[in-house]
Order: sequence, then C-alpha cells, then structure tokens
Amino acid sequence: MARADVAVVGAGLAGLTAAIQLAEAGARVQVMATGHAATHWAPGGIDAGALPGSRTSLDAVERLARLEGHPYAFLADGLPDALAWLRSALGAEGLDLVGELTDPLRAIPTAIGSTRLAAILPDGMAAALPAWTAGETLVVCGPAGFRDFWPDAIAAGLRRPSTWRGHPRPARVEALTVELPGLAGRHNLSSLDLARFFDDPDWRATALEAIARALEGRPQEPGRIALPAVLGLHDHPAALAAARERLPLAPFEVALVPPSVPGLRLFAALRATLRRLGGRLQVGEAVHGVIGADGRVAELRAPAAAREFVLTAGAIVLATGGIAGGGIVAERAGSLVESVLGLPVDGPERGDWLLVDPFDPAGHPLEAAGIRTDVRLRPVAPGALERPLAENVRIAGSLLAGQRFLRQRCGDGVAIASGRLAALELRGSGSAPRSAAVVGAGREARS
Repeated sequence: MARADVAVVGAGLAGLTAAIQLAEAGARVQVMATGHAATHWAPGGIDAGALPGSRTSLDAVERLARLEGHPYAFLADGLPDALAWLRSALGAEGLDLVGELTDPLRAIPTAIGSTRLAAILPDGMAAALPAWTAGETLVVCGPAGFRDFWPDAIAAGLRRPSTWRGHPRPARVEALTVELPGLAGRHNLSSLDLARFFDDPDWRATALEAIARALEGRPQEPGRIALPAVLGLHDHPAALAAARERLPLAPFEVALVPPSVPGLRLFAALRATLRRLGGRLQVGEAVHGVIGADGRVAELRAPAAAREFVLTAGAIVLATGGIAGGGIVAERAGSLVESVLGLPVDGPERGDWLLVDPFDPAGHPLEAAGIRTDVRLRPVAPGALERPLAENVRIAGSLLAGQRFLRQRCGDGVAIASGRLAALELRGSGSAPRSAAVVGAGREARS
C-alpha cells in the first residue's frame, strides 16, 4: 500500500499547480491521472478571462467575479499571486511567459485564418502581442507538405478586416510556403515530427536558412513572420533564439490543432518541476475513492497489472476536469455525477442538457456544470453551502461549478488560482501533515 500526504487527482494545470506548491512546502506528493489533460490541446498561453467589451484580462476577471456562483467570486484576489508563481516556476525550466493581466487583449492570428484574444503568451508567441503599426507586413510561412498549416488559406482569412475584431492589423498579409531540408514529398508531417526536427541544431540551421532565403527580395519594410508552433519540443529556447537571430522578420508561433506543441512544453516544464521536488506522477487508470462516515477520504484506488493499487492519503485534491475532461459523467438514469468520489453535481436537469440551437449566444447549459464548494474549496451539496461533504477534499480547475471556461476564456486563470488556493488550504488546515500527494485523476490530465 502506497502512502502520501495529499493525493491530487488530475494532472492538468490545476492539479500540477496544487501538487508543485504542496511539494515546495515539503509535502510528499503523488499525482494520479487517467490520461492527458487540456495542456495537450490548449494553445499554451494563459487565458485568465476574455469577454466582449473587456479591454484587459483583469477587466474580464473582475466582471466574472461579480457573477453569482462564478469561481472567480472567491478566486480573483489570489490570481495575480498565482500567475506570478507560475511565471517563476516555468521560467526556471526555460519556458518564459510574456504579458500581464493588465495588458491589453490583442487579436492573435490562428491557424484557421482567424484571430483569438490573448494577453499572456509563451515567449515563442510573444511577437504577436504588440499592436501592429502602419506599414507593417505579416508573412504567414509554412513548410511544404505540412497538413495542419496552409499559408495561402490562413493569409486569405487574415486579409479580411473583420477578422481582427476592430484591433490594429497589418497593412499587408503575404503567404509563403518553403521546402524544408529532407522533407520533399512528405505529405503526412505532424507538428510533433517538425518540432523534433527543430530540436536538431544542424537541421534547424539549414531549415532557418531556407526560410531566410525565401524571404530575400521582399521590400525592406517592417514586419513579422508567423510560423507554425513547431520551433522545438525539448530544445525550444535554443530553436526560438536561432529563429530570431537568422530570420529578417520577428518570428512568432501560431498554435495548431492537437497535439499542441506549446501545451506539451508547458506540461513537460511542470512535470519536471514536480519531479525535481520529489513529487510522483502516475498516469493511465481511473481513480476511485469513498467518503467515510467521518466525512473524510482515507484512500484512493486504481486498477493495476497484478493487483489493485491503493494509495492512502491525508488529503485529496480533485482536479479532474468537468464535462469535457471526464471529471463529470452522465448516468443512464439521467443524472450527472462526479467520477472519482461520486460527489453531487450542480448542473441542468436532463431535459435541458441539449439545445435546439447549438450556437445559442447564451451558451450550452452543461458547460457550467460542476461541483459547488465553499470558499475553502471543500465540496458542498448544491443548496447547502454551509456543510462540506468531505473535510479533507479540495476541488480545483474546470471541475468547479459556475464557469463557462471556453466562452469566458477563464479556464487557465481558474486553474492556477484554485490550484494554489487548494495547496494553501491544505497546508494550513492540518489535512496535509508534512507532505502532500496530489492525485491528478486526469481526464484533465494524461501524463
């Protein structure tokens, strides 16, 4: 039987934030997850909030905090410290974040020829953040044969003024396709293939030289070059530095369809931090537990090759994701249930699960389903907020009820703020004696 101070179920941004902060405090941490989390498909930046009419992420956070039942009602005050902590932790692993909560939300190009609003991005995407100035050109450049990045189609979308949502836009958008070394005739390249090629110093030098030559002969005018987000997986800082040095235009990466290379870099940096601090990460099987008669969860169980794996823990952090992550599932009888401990879910009645109009501006009712908690992140039954259902359990991330993390673009902010608060609560409550084991039962995470 394995032992840990705290078990965190879910290896996404929320679970790993909680686990690392507990490990930093000297806790013995075990993270368990069913699979990979949103980090593996998200674009890699930090979405704290983006609402129509909001000038900054902080504006959006403050507006969301005033909505009844939204997690930011009690998480917003801790978000700046959580972001500062995350920036420091990632920076120590060579992955820098650029931008602040108070910076303007900018229209950032996407790989489908549209834009999305963002203010806090990885360094590799940061050249997209400054406002476009008069006369600037955007060159959309992609490798020949790469199925997930079509420069001509992307450029066509970005030439439409409406694409930029009223934000400053480049004066011209050009498309450029380049044959990269050794890839002629390859028509099934993935983002991971290209990222691993860029990890090779010799190959990337030749590739960047080919891109630089393809840019020769264009007018000598200010501009930037958009590249697919494949500038290295394990050696990204070196690949980014080489691109900035060799290319005549300021390069920035554009996020692609999953698997997300920037998201994989983020996950790898957090996993390395956890392991360096002595935390453990176990991925691959569903995790289950039971709330005892004393109102506590004493152990978690998961299938194993020879016999059932049992982990005893002083406290539990549930960061398994909501409907999209598998932390909440629907039963045949027509009810929603939390998948690890069977906690009651605050969500719509069965008759309201589906909409006649899938594009209803109000959003899908199931999107806001989740677990209600008190201000200490202890789970409570809907309508009985004063009585925690489990004293030694904390809820974090998109499992928290009341948020529409896709529509409100608040998922990353809620994740890091709740992960940090869960760690602080367990460190101060005595539920995590000396060390912490975080079980990331991921459908919010696959390691």
